[in-house]
Amino acid sequence: MLAASWEIFDVTGRLADSLVWADGCDELQALATAQSCVAGRSLLPLPEDGHPREMPQLPSEAEALAPYVTLLRSTHAVLSRLADESEAQQVRQAADHAASAAETLAAIRGH
Repeated sequence: MLAASWEIFDVTGRLADSLVWADGCDELQALATAQSCVAGRSLLPLPEDGHPREMPQLPSEAEALAPYVTLLRSTHAVLSRLADESEAQQVRQAADHAASAAETLAAIRGH
C-alpha cells in the first residue's frame, strides 16, 4: 500500500503542477496540491519497480479531476488505517498530506 500511495502522490502532484499553468485553474490551489503531494511522497519509501507512471492528460473540465480527488481521499483513508495499526508518525503525516491535497485539488476548478 505504501508503494501505491507513493505513486498516487507522484502522479497527482505532477498533474497539479501542470494545472498551475492551465487556463481556468486556481494556481494557488494547484500549487498547494502539488506541495502536499510532494510532502506526502517524501515521507514514504520509494517503490521498488523504479519506473515513474505515465503523466495523465490535463483534464479539460472540473469533473475530470474527481477521480484524482477520490484517489487522494482513498490514500488518506488507507494511510490513516496503517498509521493506526503501526503507530507510525510518518505514515500519519503522509495521510494528512493526502487529505490536504484532496481538498485543494477539489478546489482548483471549483469541483
